[in-house]
Amino acid sequence: MDLAREIAALVAQIPEGRVATFLDVAAALGDAKAAPAVFRILRDGPAEDGHRVVRATGEPAFQGALARLRREGLAISRGRVADLDRVRFTGFQGPRTLARLRAEQLRLARRVEFEDPIASADRIAGFDLSYDGDRAVVAGVVTTPDGGRVLESLALHVRVDFPYVPGYLAYREFPAIERCFSRLDPPPDVLMIDGHGVLHPARLGIASFAGVRLDRPTIGVAKSLLVGEAGPVPREPGGTVEVRVDGEVLGVGLRSGRSRRMIYVSVGHAISLGTAVRITKTLCRTRIPEPLRRAHILATDEKRK
Repeated sequence: MDLAREIAALVAQIPEGRVATFLDVAAALGDAKAAPAVFRILRDGPAEDGHRVVRATGEPAFQGALARLRREGLAISRGRVADLDRVRFTGFQGPRTLARLRAEQLRLARRVEFEDPIASADRIAGFDLSYDGDRAVVAGVVTTPDGGRVLESLALHVRVDFPYVPGYLAYREFPAIERCFSRLDPPPDVLMIDGHGVLHPARLGIASFAGVRLDRPTIGVAKSLLVGEAGPVPREPGGTVEVRVDGEVLGVGLRSGRSRRMIYVSVGHAISLGTAVRITKTLCRTRIPEPLRRAHILATDEKRK
């Protein structure tokens, strides 16, 4: 799916003498919260009529847009489109791709399992991507349960077609992770993904998406929160706090090292939260669990080459 092309097609529907906001275009995609992503995509790959997309204040966002809007007959006052509500266009027609993807996430979320079907985990794999434009390196590193020894590592160069949109990371990164996972032999017992599991607006972040699709126990380990509220940072390394969403515990904030910056652990698939936290703690020699830390280093080094 080419989200940038879909955005360009939506922008092309804005008539001359009218404007839309980034929020309007995001809503036409199916998720108004994607407005910042729409701005980035239009900034990095300008659409023919991108000057007709303005900020919520009516202020143009791109160089030269103000002059072009004036030439198209729009009244400008103090650097902004005057009487924005009157000239605002919202009659978009399109496939609403983000709405379709969110519906898919909600369907897959019902398949997430929260129990521990495995007796032991001898091979734990971490996956990470390092980007250079629309190219990336995906790395998978398999370690022993304590993270002390690397059993297997692999880095692949891939093309990434889906832009970064918060809440939809799986559609950007899963194809690469799946390709890397399929080449690990034997398959890892547990996967660690740099991202959220059920601690996600749709209860299906990339770790849950990957776990369900690959049918493997999976742990989400993220460096920041998308949703939810965590308690105060624990005083000592190894301490944890619950992360709640609408009163329900969906993850744990873990102070994994001396740094007061926590990491956020959540169930991906086929594992309990308690087991996910225990495994993550065991693997944290530094702030980041060893499989993920090593995968990040491998992906970054391979990209530099």
